[in-house]
Amino acid sequence: MRSKSESYSVFVQNSLTEQCANGELFRSRDRLLRTQRHPKPSVLCKFTKEQIFVLFTLSLAEFISFCSMSVMAPFFPKEAALKGMSTSVSGFVFSFYALVVFATAPVFGKILPSVGSKFLFMSGMFLAGGCNILFGLLPYIHNYTVFTIFCFLIRTLEAVGASAYSTASFVFVVEIFPDNISAVLGILETAMGLGMSAGPAIGGMLYAVGGFGLPFYSLGFLMILLIPTNWNMIPSINGSSKGTHHASFGKLFKIPAVSIIGSIIVVASNTWSFLDPTLEPHLSRLNLSSYHIGLIFLLFAALYGIFSPLWGWAADKLDNHWSMMVIGLLLSAVGLLMLGPSPLLEMETSLLMDILGLCIIGISVALTLMPTFKAILKCAEENGLRRELTTYSIVAGVWSCMYSLGDMTGPALGGVLSEYFGFPVCTTVMAILSIATALVATIFFTSRCSHPAEDYEDEETQMPLFRDSKGEQYGGITETY
Repeated sequence: MRSKSESYSVFVQNSLTEQCANGELFRSRDRLLRTQRHPKPSVLCKFTKEQIFVLFTLSLAEFISFCSMSVMAPFFPKEAALKGMSTSVSGFVFSFYALVVFATAPVFGKILPSVGSKFLFMSGMFLAGGCNILFGLLPYIHNYTVFTIFCFLIRTLEAVGASAYSTASFVFVVEIFPDNISAVLGILETAMGLGMSAGPAIGGMLYAVGGFGLPFYSLGFLMILLIPTNWNMIPSINGSSKGTHHASFGKLFKIPAVSIIGSIIVVASNTWSFLDPTLEPHLSRLNLSSYHIGLIFLLFAALYGIFSPLWGWAADKLDNHWSMMVIGLLLSAVGLLMLGPSPLLEMETSLLMDILGLCIIGISVALTLMPTFKAILKCAEENGLRRELTTYSIVAGVWSCMYSLGDMTGPALGGVLSEYFGFPVCTTVMAILSIATALVATIFFTSRCSHPAEDYEDEETQMPLFRDSKGEQYGGITETY
């Protein structure tokens, strides 16, 4: 990679006419700006009024989205059982959401430059909101087969809508907060954690007041009513798909670093989600009431939400994302070994050990996940993908796909291991998986650092500041709404 002095030497030795003719002027300027650029402080007081409005809108969307996922947890299994639905089928209604997001996120990442991020965000909210309202009408179906079919059908469409506006949200973050990507993602993760935590409480309260339909009617109408406000508050994103034939999922996954980061996202998401079907039975053996178990779940989610923006801020300040991910995986393994506790520790089960293990897991999963999106984006930049809407949307699709894969496989793997081998063995297997992933990432990271030049083999094609000789930059924020 050329140093700043070498780039400057090329710049002064060639005439302005020659530089404009061969594009060297723009590439030189790009290199100088990238090497001299410093991130802005990741604090809200430094954001513009428009950025704060957008951040509030995206946070509210994430909160409502994850409320929709968890709002039916306190009452749906009971209502479904009255229709004749088994516990296993009822559980699959929950996990099917993540399966659909996993399948559709790459598709939305591919088509986003064509349909536009703003349209995709709004249409996704409308679809998810409408499906919430329809889900509230399910008790009026008395036939078991029809009831089950419509449960999966409406849940599928709702997940499609959530996948659409979630993928678009990543693009807004990259475009509107280019210097604070990880910090803003941390704030959105906090909104997600609050939605997951508050969803069951809100659902239980509304169910007690107005029955099965009220929780879904409330969330659905709220999402639809917010669309006009969101349309005015979120700026349009200009982007072009021309000249981006190299920006594809295949190209991205051929980058070894992206595959490693993708596996880290899956493992971290697994660590978070495998506890859904396994933690409550484990805690019940300690003679805890449902109220106290709910408080422990709330503590776990609260720590994740509190530390997500902190680790996001650190990821924006530090350039060593790999070390954050590896440390997060190792800390997750420590928490998992304590949670069982693992047979390897030869300790008796205690409530204090479980709570301490959950606290460590909540903090460490946030530490693992926060740098991942920016790390994938950085790998894309270093390997020749341009700074444009197509690249952002593909990176967003990859991240959502990997997270949903872990969110989908975690409960299934955890349920099987816990049922046949017990909860301590289950947490031990998850800890070993985290340690193995951290070991692979460490080996890859150290070898990558020993050959830094390989990351910049094709620097001339990296992230041009200007797309053409006119100085026009695609993927920027426009003033039209």
